[in-house]
Amino acid sequence: FGSRRFVRSGPPRPLAATPPPSLAAMASSTFGNGVPYGDPNWYTASYHSEYYKQTHKDWRARCRAYVEEHVMPNVSEWEVNKAIPKDAYVKCYEAGLLPVVVGPKSGAFDLVPAQAPPDLDYFHELIFVDELARCASGGVLWGLIEGLQIGLPPVLNFGSEEMKKRVAPACLMGQKIISLNITEPSSGSDVASLKCMAKKEGDFWIVNGNKKWITNGIFSDYFTCAVRTGKAGMGGISMLLVERGPGVTTKRMDCQGVWPSGTTYVEFDNVKVPAANLIGKENEGFKVIMKNFNHERWGFVVQANRFSRCLLEESWTYSNKRST
Repeated sequence: FGSRRFVRSGPPRPLAATPPPSLAAMASSTFGNGVPYGDPNWYTASYHSEYYKQTHKDWRARCRAYVEEHVMPNVSEWEVNKAIPKDAYVKCYEAGLLPVVVGPKSGAFDLVPAQAPPDLDYFHELIFVDELARCASGGVLWGLIEGLQIGLPPVLNFGSEEMKKRVAPACLMGQKIISLNITEPSSGSDVASLKCMAKKEGDFWIVNGNKKWITNGIFSDYFTCAVRTGKAGMGGISMLLVERGPGVTTKRMDCQGVWPSGTTYVEFDNVKVPAANLIGKENEGFKVIMKNFNHERWGFVVQANRFSRCLLEESWTYSNKRST
């Protein structure tokens, strides 16, 4: 997405010596650098929106301050290292931002000692994802939030209360990583045809099969996994929470442009999963997946839109330096 944004030559440079604008200043008047279409219309002071209120403006300033200080200077390093440092997740939580990516109705902020923005709604989540996408790196963006954004909501929306309390806080606080495991080598968009099997044996499910192109899989402590527990088709699919342990193997897939996201080939070989780790009802996992896809795809649209703005901003800035 262009060199100005994050490519470095030589050792990493320290942050600018001039003090950054205060959050109050960033939250008022026109926001951003004014490149045409480089930011959403509502960032302009003269633009009125009935959807974005002061709580969103304050949140936007908070998000941008975090991204400018903790993400932008590190993109190249994280790309080269093919991973996001563990403490980066914790810093994102400590900034009060990480729990927002699992949706305003998930109850995430009730599970951790973090303060939600006033009148929390989906626009707050949109703003954070949009501002984070200014890093112009799909790998960094997905590496930092994507596993959480798509892997934890099934637990929060359909898991038992015991499961939520056991699993969610550590994920929301950046201490543990979770991933969504749907796609297989032989089935992607056709979710109803997946083959990964789970057979009930006493108080356990025994899982065998594999998953492919799993974002954050190589880093994951938890795998929110779609498995076949019944008949063929959508009526025989369940969702299980698989914990990393014996029989779980993860292999990195170096997919172009998204190295830090940890795209992974996952294998399950006679993995014992407690029956209590069933997410939702047996053989009704297809509904869980479809509900989760709505939120997941919406997030992708937000990301794609900002990446397009990054391209436009780079082109505009470069063109203003050239004369022909």
